[in-house]
Amino acid sequence: MIRRFAAALMLAGGLAACATTPALKLPENMGREDFSLSGRVLIRQADKADVLRLSWQHFADADHVLLETPLGQTVAEVQLDPQRAWAKLGDGRELERTDDAALAKELLGTPVPLRRFAGWVRGEAEHGAGIERDAEQRLIAMRDADWQLSYTGYGELAGAPARPAQIEAKSGDIVVRLRIESWNGGSPQ
Repeated sequence: MIRRFAAALMLAGGLAACATTPALKLPENMGREDFSLSGRVLIRQADKADVLRLSWQHFADADHVLLETPLGQTVAEVQLDPQRAWAKLGDGRELERTDDAALAKELLGTPVPLRRFAGWVRGEAEHGAGIERDAEQRLIAMRDADWQLSYTGYGELAGAPARPAQIEAKSGDIVVRLRIESWNGGSPQ
C-alpha cells in the first residue's frame, strides 16, 4: 500500500529526489554514540523498489526516523526503543510491533531489521564477521548474520571525511542502500 504510493510519487518526483533533507540538530549533551543523519534510502526486494527521504535521530535507547516521499510528503514517523517499534503513518494510522522487522514488512513490504541500522551506520555488527578495511583502515565491508554490508563514499560528506556517504546492505533478494547527505555526532569506526 505505502510502497505503491511511494513508487507513484517517485516517478512524478524524480528530480525532487535529489533535494537534500536538512540535518536534525542534536542536543548538546548527546552521548558518544548518538547521531543524526539525513539522506535517501532505496529499499528493493525482487522487482519492487522504493526510494524515500530519511531524517534519523539515534540515541542510546531510542531512534526516531522520519520517512518522506521524494516530494516531501510524510510516509511515516518511526520510533524504536528496546520494547517496541512504532510508526505513525502519513494518513494518521498507527502501527505498533515488538519486532522491528515485522513493522518494516508491514510499513515498507520488506522485513528489514531496523534496530540494527544504528550499529551498521557506526560500523558495528550484532553478529559481526568478515570485516574488511581499506589501506587507511576505513571500514569497507562486513557481515552481520545474513546481511552483507559495504561502505563507500569516504570523503564525500563535508566536515566528515572519515565517514562513508553510502552504505549498502544485502540479504538474499533484499537490498537497502542508504545515501547519507548530512551526518552529525556519532563515532565512526
